[in-house]
Amino acid sequence: MQIAIQGCSHGSLAEIYDTVEQYTTTTGNQIDLLLLCGDFQALRSVHDFPSLAVPDKFKQLGTFQQYYSGQRVAPVLTIVIGGNHEASNYMWELYHGGWLAPSIYYMGAAGSVYVNGLRIVGASGIYKSFDYTKGKCHHERVPYDSKSLRTVYHIREYDVEKLMRLTPSPNTIVMSHDWPTTIAHHGDKQALLRRKPFFAEEASTSILLGSPPLLKLLNQFQPAYWFAAHLHVKFAALYQHNFPSHSQDLIAQNQSVHNPDEILIEDDEPLVEAGKAGNPDEIQIDDDEEMGDGAKGNPDEIVMDDGEFEDLPATGGGVKERVNPDEILVDDDEFDTPTAAPRGVSQKPAGENPDEIVLDDEIDDPPAPLAPANGSIPAPAPAAHTAVPLSVLASEPIRPSTTLMEPIDESADLLAAARAEGDGSTAAGTIAPSPDDAIAERLRKEAEEEQQRWSELAKNAPGGQGVPGSTKFLALDKCGPNKRHMQFMEIPDPDPNPSYPPRLTYDPEWLAITRALHPYLPLEYHATRPPPPHILGQIIEDERIRIREEGLLVPPIPKEGEEEEGELVWEKGKIDVGRVQRFWWTAPPQGEPGGSATAWYTNPQTLSFCGMLGLENKINPAPPVPPAPAQ
Repeated sequence: MQIAIQGCSHGSLAEIYDTVEQYTTTTGNQIDLLLLCGDFQALRSVHDFPSLAVPDKFKQLGTFQQYYSGQRVAPVLTIVIGGNHEASNYMWELYHGGWLAPSIYYMGAAGSVYVNGLRIVGASGIYKSFDYTKGKCHHERVPYDSKSLRTVYHIREYDVEKLMRLTPSPNTIVMSHDWPTTIAHHGDKQALLRRKPFFAEEASTSILLGSPPLLKLLNQFQPAYWFAAHLHVKFAALYQHNFPSHSQDLIAQNQSVHNPDEILIEDDEPLVEAGKAGNPDEIQIDDDEEMGDGAKGNPDEIVMDDGEFEDLPATGGGVKERVNPDEILVDDDEFDTPTAAPRGVSQKPAGENPDEIVLDDEIDDPPAPLAPANGSIPAPAPAAHTAVPLSVLASEPIRPSTTLMEPIDESADLLAAARAEGDGSTAAGTIAPSPDDAIAERLRKEAEEEQQRWSELAKNAPGGQGVPGSTKFLALDKCGPNKRHMQFMEIPDPDPNPSYPPRLTYDPEWLAITRALHPYLPLEYHATRPPPPHILGQIIEDERIRIREEGLLVPPIPKEGEEEEGELVWEKGKIDVGRVQRFWWTAPPQGEPGGSATAWYTNPQTLSFCGMLGLENKINPAPPVPPAPAQ
């Protein structure tokens, strides 16, 4: 199976598909599956902007809305996980997973599916200890306030524990946005620090960088491949599970640690010596988490043991004081003209970095109305909780993804990168030139280099070449010119008779786990805790047997030329996701009437998923219908 892996998308979906298309045209290798590792930004219209945790100056609609509306169609089966810059309102509608647009499948907060017998496991969001171990529940609701907007994307213990219940299988790919803790020590960490000097201080006092729950999952699941993004750098590692002992890793996964919920957004600049001062052009966004009395710096900062980096220059003997656990580091010098500070932005005092803007998220100003491109403001939905889903009109022509359409604007992150290029080759309203043969050739060479790098890592590992029980880890950069953001590779097909295009089917074990743990889905504080592990394990096993022997209640397969109607039927074995969950509009797309920044929607796909398992829908459930008046 030919697959492509993308790091952070940042709304640049059309560019990603164009890169895949150009690679296929140049090499002749047809890509069967595309994996997108978070920061997807599934913005349906400007009404989703208030649910996107990005400073207002960086909010751009991007091109996903064209795939949502039907203007374009994804040319390849695409599987998506969430990061920390998402249209969180839309992602929450599909908590259990579902189609964001035709052929674009979101894994949900956590999930497991099969593609031609290859298991794909996804863990959305990033780690924050408070919400993982204390808050735990999915308490956030649309419309989000300034606090919940920056907690809704934090990964929860409930979702990780569901993943931990899956049976390990070697034919598995895991997708995450965050990195597993300590993975940096299993690749060329010195090159990583040269590439990202901001890590140097965090590398000076601890062994930790990343997500401890994901390290726990890595050790439990031992997948063949693990793909990630988030830190905007390409990095490969080979994690040997059985040798050496990974004593530091085992300590790390069991520690209650704090992960900085930060994105380091830094374009390709000359490498600088590790240990220098951090990025001078950062935007600091004050988070909502409270610090203890007398706390100094960021309590949610992860630092790494300087014993691991004895050859690095000293960093001053301490951890840099920070106030922001959710900061976004952006090279503002990529923008060609400076802008005045908006409301709620304080200027830096004299003596500090003149290029740094500190945004105080605690200033809770109501957002100004955002108008679509044509200048008109859609009418609000009749009622936020009663908005009726809109199906895509079958009569509307659907145009494939192509670079010949009207100019588009994508994420501000890419716009900044394009401006930094400054070669005049970018047309007005676009992000970057279309991929060309040179880019496709570079990507082909990078794929060969990555396989060679993994081979070298295996040779240099204590166990030597060919040691079983290892995971190939690969993190990728964001989209943009000169970014190493996409990887192509061939994965052996576990299915002896694979279907093409590939077949996306449910993982029956994941369905059993979901049904067993559904009563304990934590939506409020002080939610009911699951039973002890041995009892829960038996409940899950009972559900596995039940699904295997009874099957699931699904729509019938329509006969050729007939409409998809009829009573639900019990079905055993492999069940196609598209047979049960079918894409619907919920919020109207950009340019269509209606919509509201405060509206929430009951997604028909979530209803169908819950109905298949015989579960109550707890995700944005429709309000009860009031009784009819007495006659």
